[in-house]
Amino acid sequence: MIFYNGIPKEKVIEAYRYAVNLRKNNKKLGQRSIQRKIKENLGIEIIEGTLSGWIYRKIVPFAQEKTQFKPKPIPPKVELHEGYAKNKISAQRLAKKYKVSTIILINWLRHYNLPVRTHRESMNTPLIKEELRKLKLIYPTKDYKILTPEKSYILGVLCGDGFIGENSIRMEIRRDVEFIDKFTKAIKSVYGIECKCHYYKPRNSYVIQINNKIIAQDLGTYGKFKSFEWYIPKEILDSENREIIINFLKGVYDSDGYIVRYNIGLTCASKKGVEGIKYLLAKLGIDSKLYKSRKYFVVRIGKKQNLRKFRDLINFTIKRKNKKFGNIYRLGW
Repeated sequence: MIFYNGIPKEKVIEAYRYAVNLRKNNKKLGQRSIQRKIKENLGIEIIEGTLSGWIYRKIVPFAQEKTQFKPKPIPPKVELHEGYAKNKISAQRLAKKYKVSTIILINWLRHYNLPVRTHRESMNTPLIKEELRKLKLIYPTKDYKILTPEKSYILGVLCGDGFIGENSIRMEIRRDVEFIDKFTKAIKSVYGIECKCHYYKPRNSYVIQINNKIIAQDLGTYGKFKSFEWYIPKEILDSENREIIINFLKGVYDSDGYIVRYNIGLTCASKKGVEGIKYLLAKLGIDSKLYKSRKYFVVRIGKKQNLRKFRDLINFTIKRKNKKFGNIYRLGW
């Protein structure tokens, strides 16, 4: 049998003994000097890496020859069929289970005439698809399960302007860059993730698209957010933390709030939604009126003491709304 780049086993062992003796008699000899002497005296060439293993790491050639090439017993056919064909477990994962290489596992399958999947077929198995989905997920870096004021603001915004799907969140905002900035900062504060925004020229608007299943599912646990169905999350309705309530209302009014004459208005398609808004305003000591206008429901805040409380506690992030709100003070008070 031939080993070590064509050098017979006997010659390799002879070179090993010669190298060990040289080193034993002269500790100053390194692998390069020993390599040269072996070539001169024995007529064979052993690479330096091999010699280094012999003289420094005490590696003995062929020491494990009796055990290192011992083949593992082939598992029963029914066992391989169950895992590979029926349960669609990958050859790589099965190989790890049996502590062999993937090629050995594939040879076992061929031994039993079990069809081996092509690369394309392998990528279409449910287990691989799920693994690929997990690899694509960007995991939040913060403890996002806690309801913070920033998260409360996000929920308020989504009740007005947002869309939550199974795997993504989408928002479209016109002109108001400061609104976008506050929303993206809130996302980063809660989830530790940067969300990108792009300008959509046909509608002269900015679009925020967050393709993250974990974030979408987390926010989706707080309730429904569709126009005719949304309502105030129970965690916010029952909260005694004023900052939670204030930031939720700020998010809602940044999204859908408006100023008309000497009033602040909010028009929604969801009756439950506006009833919840009125309730939260009352918890802050702000009186409001609720009425129906055609298919929609309106919450309106009037009277200077209520407007002053709104200004001092909630206010608007959006500059154009703030400017219009400021005119109420100058012209109406």
